[in-house]
Amino acid sequence: MSNNPRRINSVSNALRLLTELADVPEGAGISELAARLELGKSTVHLLLATLADHGFVERLDGGNYRLGIAVFEVGSAVPESSRFGGALAPPMRRLADLSGEAVSLAIRRGRDAIIVQRFESASILRAEIKIGTRMPVHSCGSGKVFLADLDRAEIDALFPRETLPPVTKYTLRKKSTLLRQIADIRRQGYATNDEEFHDEVRGIATGVTDKHGATVAALSIAGPIPRFRPDDWLAELLETANRMSEILVNGARNRAISE
Repeated sequence: MSNNPRRINSVSNALRLLTELADVPEGAGISELAARLELGKSTVHLLLATLADHGFVERLDGGNYRLGIAVFEVGSAVPESSRFGGALAPPMRRLADLSGEAVSLAIRRGRDAIIVQRFESASILRAEIKIGTRMPVHSCGSGKVFLADLDRAEIDALFPRETLPPVTKYTLRKKSTLLRQIADIRRQGYATNDEEFHDEVRGIATGVTDKHGATVAALSIAGPIPRFRPDDWLAELLETANRMSEILVNGARNRAISE
């Protein structure tokens, strides 16, 4: 840790806390965070309470904390070339250029998958989905990828009832059907979406993982039904996601070494 006398310790500790939470997408408790940061539990509690007041962290039912939506909202203000440190953009752009279709990166917050990076198709016939679009996780390939990384109790907490809300007439309406799809996704490593979020659009998605193997983002490619065939781009999608996962892991390793 720097000993710069001009540093404000409380701000520094709050930023360190956010960085720690970024490393545990499932959330962490006060005791664990205090141990990680080598701070008192009361200090960590006050930091979390302050950050929660502003939406930068959220408290889960079990008492753990995780990053809040305000982190994404602030991150969305970063210029596109710098988002995600800029490191994940080149593989995404390459896939978009190669396929001619829209390539998106999403994160999960609760029951929504949120688009945080997107390279649009140059074709006139395309789906107009923007950065910041929120998609119910059961209605899109990216969301199903996130669900496949959760256990049954976590899925039941998100969807306590058998009936699921529709987005289009093709959206899955039963949790039992969704659970069967999730089992397939875990086995095959990717998810599909066939007009379940947007009419006349189909897509395919897979996970981008961190150094712990947890799915921290979902990479997808989608296009209009008359033109887009998911199987044509599955191998490229999986290869691109693997490359992006390597970039995340190597970036985290390099930051740890520099510290």
